[in-house]
Amino acid sequence: MKVNNPHELVGKEVLDASGTPVGWIDKTWNSWNKDYPGWFFGIKTNENTRCTYFRGTYKLIPIYSDYLREVGECVTLNKSMDELSRFWNKTATCGSTTYPTDQMVDKPVYDKNHSRIGTIYTYVESAGTLQNYGCYVDPYLSQTWNLPNNTLMPIPTQYIYHVSEAITLDKTLDELKEYWKSQQQP
Repeated sequence: MKVNNPHELVGKEVLDASGTPVGWIDKTWNSWNKDYPGWFFGIKTNENTRCTYFRGTYKLIPIYSDYLREVGECVTLNKSMDELSRFWNKTATCGSTTYPTDQMVDKPVYDKNHSRIGTIYTYVESAGTLQNYGCYVDPYLSQTWNLPNNTLMPIPTQYIYHVSEAITLDKTLDELKEYWKSQQQP
């Protein structure tokens, strides 16, 4: 669904496709390119949703604007909670191992020279496979590299080298900058 002013959705209650309350929209981030035009939203889940579908996590559950069916007094999604939780509880290949998606969200990201890049806040799936994680780039890098503020930038899963308390990539800052410049919206 096309969203003209995503900031107006912050604080609205979210219902899944069957009308079950999920939580409310807490944050918004712009998407990175023409393949994913629109917005990402972070849903702060209610207690029932959190404990039933998301293993009790207090992390924001990311959704993409294509998941919105209707916006009015509340936001109704076009997916059920079973569909939404499927990728949250899935593992992705990260370097030489696999790692659960729910543990990737909210982790800091560093390049291969240990320079901080940002924080993972979302993921993008396509045809049942995790394609990219969405990294909120630290503001000083966004400003230095002339990237739009409040934009999630893609990190392909194959760029991830190591995961522990933080995510380490196998790319340098310069390599990421070039990759992201090629991914920006025209």
